[in-house]
Amino acid sequence: MADVTVIGTGVIGSGVVRACAAAGLEVAVWNRTGRRARDVAAESPRIRVHPTAAGAIGASRTTLLCLLNYPVTHQVLEESGADLSGRLVVQHSSGVPESVGPLQGRVTDAGGRYMEAAILNYPDAIGTDACFTVYGGAPEDFAELGPVTKAMSGHQVHLHAEPRYAKAYHVVASAFYYAFVSGFLECAAIAEHIGVPLGAFADSVPLYDPGFENTVRVGLDLIERGDYHFEQAPLTTHIDVLENLTGAAESAGIDASYLKALRDRVRTALDQGHRREHIAILTEQFRARRGAAPRPMEGA
Repeated sequence: MADVTVIGTGVIGSGVVRACAAAGLEVAVWNRTGRRARDVAAESPRIRVHPTAAGAIGASRTTLLCLLNYPVTHQVLEESGADLSGRLVVQHSSGVPESVGPLQGRVTDAGGRYMEAAILNYPDAIGTDACFTVYGGAPEDFAELGPVTKAMSGHQVHLHAEPRYAKAYHVVASAFYYAFVSGFLECAAIAEHIGVPLGAFADSVPLYDPGFENTVRVGLDLIERGDYHFEQAPLTTHIDVLENLTGAAESAGIDASYLKALRDRVRTALDQGHRREHIAILTEQFRARRGAAPRPMEGA
């Protein structure tokens, strides 16, 4: 009997398979495109390809779902008719918290146990110290997953007994990542336009790290307290900078820049009479639009 099953050997799944095999685990795998499963299996005698998803799931007590998304996962489980009774099923696919309940119900109704996992790094970091994965589910199930989390290496963090927490965390982390990507792309365009060498721009990025962390920590503390007074860098210090940056973005050919959106939000806050507040007060505009206070996750 295998130590673990991996359903889906795409970029993420194959990384998980390799890490588990390298850690000495016997791995059962299945993939819709058999060639991809056979390619990764050829790398280690510890990896065995199964011709059906049901066969692979039946080969171990723990199944890691690494398919494209939730609809594909539902389809594979439905078509396979796999026996999930007594098995620990861990979903790794991308999605939102609202996607979790139906899949969790499918697994538990079939007698299985369910966890959510979110891998927050590139696939090539799986199995290295740079791997960072968060989990939601019963603590005892997370403990049972120990051989797999050890194989994944890096930081493997159990967030909460409620599986949805993992996907909620993933949504927030992904939004932060893409905000960074948007900033990177626009800054590269501006750098080219005004003659800053891209290599010099790249070399300077690590110097900003302390400022990034401080902004996040201070800003989140102010948001939680609802008191945004902040003399170090009040709103009035941001508007001129953002006006200049918006002009630079337009000159560099950037349309719909995030800088323009941020400038407009700062303008709105100033029009509302805010002057000496931290820029985190802009979150109140989002709260006003959705007409609700912060919504806690179920089970919190």
